[in-house]
Amino acid sequence: MMVFFDIDGTLLDHKSAEFTGVKLFHQNYRNFFGMDFNEFYSIWCKLSEKHFEKYLAKECSFEEQRIERIKELYLERNINLASEEALEVFDYYLRNYELSWKPFNDVIPCLKKLSKLKMGIISNGDLGQQKLKLDKMKISHYFVDIIAAGEFNVSKPHTEIFEIACKRNGEEPEKCFYVGDTIETDIIPCEKIGMKGIWINRNNKTLQNKNIKIIVSLKELANVLYESMPQSLDY
Repeated sequence: MMVFFDIDGTLLDHKSAEFTGVKLFHQNYRNFFGMDFNEFYSIWCKLSEKHFEKYLAKECSFEEQRIERIKELYLERNINLASEEALEVFDYYLRNYELSWKPFNDVIPCLKKLSKLKMGIISNGDLGQQKLKLDKMKISHYFVDIIAAGEFNVSKPHTEIFEIACKRNGEEPEKCFYVGDTIETDIIPCEKIGMKGIWINRNNKTLQNKNIKIIVSLKELANVLYESMPQSLDY
């Protein structure tokens, strides 16, 4: 038995860290862009999603998606930024984003409770950055393996990344769990290969599909795992 976790939105409060990073970026560049924060934040998030999707689709490298989103941001002011300049600008945001990394309040108590279990990570991010996130949150030691899209050139929702994770750890998918915050990216694809998906629904969204296992906090995870495989757990 093995329990895999997503990172952003599941263990790391990514949206809070992103919000803080963008807010400080906007304060520093506000006079240049000449727009209020809400408008700026909306544009930033759209560009981030757009270019990260291109990275996942293998259309660019991890660094290139950072560069391209800043270049497109500057086109709002009709300025063609060189790649080196774009990377320097992005680094200002990155420093503040990294300083704001923190786990959700339920993460460390959950991992401590499950510490006797074999646990791993399956993430769409860059391996180096995702390792850094775990280190900064002081939770790296709970995980025996980190599977990242950047390392294997395959990303969620493709089922292959889940197959890689199980095979690399010598586990049958039917005996593995995956905890993630996105149904389409995390839960549906992992269950296609026989893993048991557990949706962490932190915002308590309404869901019509009654077949999906849902928790609203990681405080519930131990009980869910115990109910599913009581013979495998020892608290």
